[in-house]
Amino acid sequence: MSVSIDDYCDAHTSQPEGVLNDIYRSIALHTANPHMSSSPYQGVLLEMLVRLKQPRIAVELGSYAGYGSVCMARGLAPDGMLHVVEANEECEYLIRQHLDMAGMSARVSIHIGQALEVIPQLPDGIEVAFVDADKVNYQQYYDMLLPKMASGGLLILDNMLWYGRVLESPETQLRCDRSTRVIQQLNDYITNDTRVSNILLPLRDGVMVCMVR
Repeated sequence: MSVSIDDYCDAHTSQPEGVLNDIYRSIALHTANPHMSSSPYQGVLLEMLVRLKQPRIAVELGSYAGYGSVCMARGLAPDGMLHVVEANEECEYLIRQHLDMAGMSARVSIHIGQALEVIPQLPDGIEVAFVDADKVNYQQYYDMLLPKMASGGLLILDNMLWYGRVLESPETQLRCDRSTRVIQQLNDYITNDTRVSNILLPLRDGVMVCMVR
């Protein structure tokens, strides 16, 4: 039986324990699309990056069922707060339930609504932001969040390889779906943006990490 690179990476990455396992099982049992949740592998990366920054202010756009929210909240500074923005009000109950399970409710402020409307209300000085929301608005999320970021802050965007579709040639781009075109254009935009230093990591579906200058 062959082992994939993803399987090998999973096997050689710290495994979630206790409550994180319980939360991940709960998501599988109580959501129609559990694949939309951050995976345990991604959760390790998120928690590690947040712990390295120890932010007082962090933001997550797109929580779904709260797994990534818990991982990020665990890495906050002692007086830190994570602002979670989720468009689907039906997700709020599970997000709160999973935060309660992890003992993280007091460290997370949940904003139910469209990110384009909520972002202007978020505090300035954001030290870590993670974007995993609707792809067609990624460019706007990036442009709206960046001026609110602290110098040295990390702006992290998920799905930046978009199932490999970013490799579509210019000749076929017009036939690509809108999300693919947005991701392609944003990858180019970020790479040429002098306000940040960036690295696109080929982890799962692609993680773009930008450090604000």
